[in-house]
Amino acid sequence: MSELRFQWLFNQRKLNLRPILEGAHEFTTIQASELRDPSEFTTRGAVILTLGLAFEHSPEDFAAYARTLAAAGVHAIGFGTGLTFAEVPQALVDAASRHHLTLFEVPRATPFISIINTVTTEQTRIENNLQFALHRQQERLNQAASDGIEVLLERASKELGAAVAIANDSGAVIARHDFRGINAADFALAAASQSSGRTSGARSNTTRDGTTIAAITNVFNSPGRNRLALAVSREEKFDSYARALIRHLAGLAELLLQNRDSSARVILGALALATQVSGTATTLATPAMEAAFNSVASHGKVDVYLIQADSPARLSRALGLVHHAANDGGFACFVLPLEGAASESALMALPPEPIAMQTLFGRYAKHLRVSLLRGVEWGDISGDRVKTLTAHARSLPLGTLAEFSSDAPAWLGESAVHAALGKRREATIGRLSLYDAAHNTELLRTLRAYLLADSQLAAAATELSVHRHTVRARIEKIQSLCGFDLSNPVTRAEVLLLCLSD
Repeated sequence: MSELRFQWLFNQRKLNLRPILEGAHEFTTIQASELRDPSEFTTRGAVILTLGLAFEHSPEDFAAYARTLAAAGVHAIGFGTGLTFAEVPQALVDAASRHHLTLFEVPRATPFISIINTVTTEQTRIENNLQFALHRQQERLNQAASDGIEVLLERASKELGAAVAIANDSGAVIARHDFRGINAADFALAAASQSSGRTSGARSNTTRDGTTIAAITNVFNSPGRNRLALAVSREEKFDSYARALIRHLAGLAELLLQNRDSSARVILGALALATQVSGTATTLATPAMEAAFNSVASHGKVDVYLIQADSPARLSRALGLVHHAANDGGFACFVLPLEGAASESALMALPPEPIAMQTLFGRYAKHLRVSLLRGVEWGDISGDRVKTLTAHARSLPLGTLAEFSSDAPAWLGESAVHAALGKRREATIGRLSLYDAAHNTELLRTLRAYLLADSQLAAAATELSVHRHTVRARIEKIQSLCGFDLSNPVTRAEVLLLCLSD
């Protein structure tokens, strides 16, 4: 979750909070707890709301309480008065002061839930704005990619406020764009020259003047077996949204550099699919669209693949193998990474010919779920159809390519149904996406795997490549965050529907 400033919280006049001590300036989460030691259930930067019920007869124990919270990384205590204690106990004030905790009074008329809801609403608003800003940045990178790798890096440098560079293992810098005296070329050269199998990493260097430079690298291979590395560096640390944009940049750069001779065709295919799916083609654009799709279609028909991977990196590599297969097989293919899927899914159009999954995706086939719609008119490719194929793909086991059938629940892709499910999703599992982004977890992916495995911990653990006890712990966390009970079969059915229709 996004950090909020205490000054913002105290400025919410409807809450009537009274600041007593100033410690940290920001906080991450807020929760109510009457435990003597709630540290096991808190996160760093948290605010604990309490009435002091556990200390009614022993206020001297507030000293140990404050010490425990400070050790757990808690930033503040909100103390409710008018029930157990008429005013904030002096013992708590003294203890909070010793441990540099922010302390404020919550009057009897202000329910704790009102404070929690106010904070949650503000954090959701901020996260939504950040998500929207990320999508706009991704769109601008997509547009820049059509003009080549140099323009893409220049745009990325502006969006990230960072230096960007791409180098290969031969010691050549392919492209670079410096930022305010910082260059990322050395980071790119170092990453490309490493012989390890790592595909991404983060590091920092301290310059002679004491400035700390943070860097993120992504490594991929070119068709000629050359090792290429993208590096992004700046003075500020990279938050989760900057990291997401860098992953998107890496995917675009890899597509452009996979085969520089065919980069124009790759971009043409992505733009043609994006235009068709979005329904933004004009009458003037129709001849151009027809000419573009005729390079793939046979008698106006194509095979449409919706590819869902278990990670962005594996999707990128699988699509790289598709382009190799297309070049080797002499057939054209259009590929569009899908927005809003964190680069884990893509839409692909191929000539209407039977092609084995292993031929297309090679060793990465086992990491994919693929829904195939055969022999469709290219003009019938639409946003609703993509949503339907996405729901079908997500219902498949990993390593499966299945042909989409009209008997499948196509209504899941209808706009009205999608909108209704979207509202319900936002109110339930939507908070998992925000939690995953803030804490670098995989709760949403775990929930989907668990439900598709018919609530079998062992099967879900196998798909996620984790221990079943880890899955159990994650499911308990999911139930706590979302406020539902997955032991109820009706609840499981509803949540599965929400997962598949996302």
